[in-house]
Amino acid sequence: MLSPRKKPAPYRYKALGAALLAAQLIAAAPALAAPAESGPVARLIAQAEETALSGDYDAALPLYERAIAGLANDPRHQNLLRYRYGIVLNALGGERPDLYPLARSQFEAVLTYIESSPGLPFEHSAARVRSAIAHTYHQHSALQENPNKRAAMLRNAYQLYASAIGDLRQERDWQNLAITAFNIGQVCEWQGNLEEAIQWLEQAVDLDRRHGFEDLEEDMAYLTSLREMVNPRQPAGDSAI
Repeated sequence: MLSPRKKPAPYRYKALGAALLAAQLIAAAPALAAPAESGPVARLIAQAEETALSGDYDAALPLYERAIAGLANDPRHQNLLRYRYGIVLNALGGERPDLYPLARSQFEAVLTYIESSPGLPFEHSAARVRSAIAHTYHQHSALQENPNKRAAMLRNAYQLYASAIGDLRQERDWQNLAITAFNIGQVCEWQGNLEEAIQWLEQAVDLDRRHGFEDLEEDMAYLTSLREMVNPRQPAGDSAI
């Protein structure tokens, strides 16, 4: 089975676990302090996060839904919470693939909010959210047994990642740019386009080196493996007759 390696920061889940999910939720956005920090919606949010971090996801998901509905009159905080909810759903998708479309719908709603409200402050750029949507397709494709559906998901992932690259570079969002370059490279590999995959991984490694990102070793190893797929090394002592 194909295995996606990375997700656009800040949603990188190598495995599903409370500690890892906690780290990603902390990184995802500032604390979701709604206007009434001690009000019922704020308590619902706190309960949803606590329940998710305890591993009781079946109980956490409806709490997030109720909290999102309760923020209908506060679109900024509602969409911040949608973003976090998308992170949780995306993390669960490996075990419950039916949640990937729901995760995607959360990120798409956030993207609609950003694009319909130019100039309003928001913690995540449209490019970052497009990269998040791409990753829902990227991850979901790894679990898709129908080759036509898998190919369509990979095309969607490629197009969305590619649409985010230029804006991430313009925004100087170097870490998300590096991760997105890695991810689009992996999509290219899965599509059988190894030469383009190598080009994207070279960009990711260059960004890791220039900015001191912790993924340098992993990205270099992946780049090396791609190069060896294109030009396999001959075993020592093996020569043509």
